[in-house]
Amino acid sequence: MKSKYLMLAFSMSATLLCTTSCDDNDNNSTSKANDYVVCLGVTGSDNVTTYYIVSPESLTEGSISAQGTGIEQNGYHDYTQGGSTIYCIGGMGVTECTGIIRNDDNELEEFGNFVFTDKLSELIKIDNSSALGVEIPNSAKDGSEISFYAIDEKSLSKTSTTTSSIAPLSYLDWPSISGSAYNDGYVYISYIPMNSDTYATQYTDSGYVAVYKYPDMTLVNLIKDGRTGNIGTWNAYNGITKDENGDLYLLSSSSIVNGFSQMTKPASFTRIKSGQTDVDADYFFDFASVSNGMRPAHIIYCGNGLAYVEVCTLSDTEQEANRWSDTALKGMIVDLYNQTATDVDGIPVHNGNGGRRFPAFYDGSFVYLTITNSDGSNYIYKIDPTTATATQGAKVEATFVAGIFSL
Repeated sequence: MKSKYLMLAFSMSATLLCTTSCDDNDNNSTSKANDYVVCLGVTGSDNVTTYYIVSPESLTEGSISAQGTGIEQNGYHDYTQGGSTIYCIGGMGVTECTGIIRNDDNELEEFGNFVFTDKLSELIKIDNSSALGVEIPNSAKDGSEISFYAIDEKSLSKTSTTTSSIAPLSYLDWPSISGSAYNDGYVYISYIPMNSDTYATQYTDSGYVAVYKYPDMTLVNLIKDGRTGNIGTWNAYNGITKDENGDLYLLSSSSIVNGFSQMTKPASFTRIKSGQTDVDADYFFDFASVSNGMRPAHIIYCGNGLAYVEVCTLSDTEQEANRWSDTALKGMIVDLYNQTATDVDGIPVHNGNGGRRFPAFYDGSFVYLTITNSDGSNYIYKIDPTTATATQGAKVEATFVAGIFSL
């Protein structure tokens, strides 16, 4: 594995958690008049990363840094949003998750936490007041049950716990969650059969999605779709995209630069129609054909069937020499309805963060994403999905960006 994936793999194997630490000099909040929230990762010469949650004046001009402002967090972190709360999910041994909200003075502040047994495998938004935490043991020797935690967003506390046997999902190899969604009374979880010791993926000839009835979390179907490869990529939680109609689009990549040990099928998108518990046999988007064999790595939905997608520009042969690197990416606007893909003008070929949720934000009109230029500088790019064009925006004084939100 490349170094950034290797470090993350070991921390995730130990536990997936949230832990925060704030200075004594009032460095635990920031007050701004706008809604933007940016999660900065700053890695020092000792290879230790500190995270800062800041509220910048603009995403399109000036610079963004943690100098003298923001909430400071230590240890590995990943970020996702549910309603009016940003959940910080991380590693390094503490089994709790902390929320970030805006208080009555429009300042960012940490509040609440919920505790889990070992690691938080996924956090699924249910509605504007609740979420569902999913915990899968690291391996078969660590347990045989999936735990589902009902989370109240207002208090950021667990209200109930439901367990289910992991056995149906682990009949090939240990399941690694790669995406999720809630819709119309069902929870959908895509997963990759992956060796929990070596991270090898020996079963990439089908796509796998477990469908549970919510809220009792009874397994109602275990989808195996032989038309496509595994859904999603490792630890990016990008396997399932929900549109405004409630239809679920399933990304299949099997890209070696994004967590797989082999590639047995071309890239594609499939679909589960709203309210259904199996794939739509009439929908198959042969993405490899419209993109000249490229494989999608990251995705954010933009409405009306359009999505901004980062794809790897390396050939399958070139990927063999760049395993787990999340490298040589370009931006495309993908039309999931009309099954087309268009290059975005204005974005340089770049490297991704690898092994984390896609740190991009769509505000209803534009996508905002941080890209590292060839000189090593980081800039937020503003992308128009309707014209497939991008412009360079604010400079980011950080090693990388782990999340961009509006709160």
